[in-house]
Amino acid sequence: MKDLKLIRNLCLLLLVVFAIGCGGGGGGSAPANVQAFGNILWIESGQGTVPASTVRIGEVAGQTASDGFFNLSVPPGATSLTVTYTPSVGSPVVRTFSFSALNGTRDLGELWIGPASIVVQGRLVDSTTSVPVPGGQVNLAGQSGTSGSDGRFTLNGVAFSPNNTSIFLTLEGQALRTGFFATTFGLPTIPVGGVLDVGDVAMVPTGTTDPPPLPFNVRGVVSPTGGGSVVEVLSGATPIRTVTADTSGNYSVWIPEGTYTIRATSGTRTGSTSVTITDVGQVVTVNVTLN
Repeated sequence: MKDLKLIRNLCLLLLVVFAIGCGGGGGGSAPANVQAFGNILWIESGQGTVPASTVRIGEVAGQTASDGFFNLSVPPGATSLTVTYTPSVGSPVVRTFSFSALNGTRDLGELWIGPASIVVQGRLVDSTTSVPVPGGQVNLAGQSGTSGSDGRFTLNGVAFSPNNTSIFLTLEGQALRTGFFATTFGLPTIPVGGVLDVGDVAMVPTGTTDPPPLPFNVRGVVSPTGGGSVVEVLSGATPIRTVTADTSGNYSVWIPEGTYTIRATSGTRTGSTSVTITDVGQVVTVNVTLN
């Protein structure tokens, strides 16, 4: 009997160990990998690095293609990647980029690296009131930050090269905030002491009747022979935007979220069509036919 009891206890122990080893504490399979891709660009050339760079997200690493492109299949949840570039001449460059947690296929865009890095700072303000805009997301050269209660933002690790500043000066940043149109800003000069202040970045509220600057979120063609047509955007019966089509009949305009009528007039000919904007960051094509 003692032998039978010992055998039974050993069997129970083995069952417990087996259950724990098979995930008895919750079980389930590991979540599927997600794709993360983008381009690594060298600030001195505007091209992919030569030789190739190594891109690492967690335990997964890969090499960039000749144009800087990379594509990694990684477990979800990652929030940063590290780029390592060893040029033929000069010191190795290691840069880190952060982003929100990966939970699906993600285009990380253009991630710029260089022999040096700087700090870029500025302030987001409402274009109609000059009041600071807090909580805005600011992106530049693959680095990102959020504006504080005073509208100020700071971006660390922005790629720079004192040997060639021409490409650096062509970089454009972007500011995003709910209730405002997406806004781009340029770099006015080179940094001093490793810091560049871009000053105030004016963001246009989506509810304003003053049209914001380009880019646009609605474009189209007025035809036939609609060159020079006057294109109006009507909210009800009230015009809120007026632009002139070019010689080929092309027009573009910003419109806040809502439903509108787009009316084109050329001499005695007119035409109209309706459009609904649900996302001010999405470009919609609306063509108008003159009758």
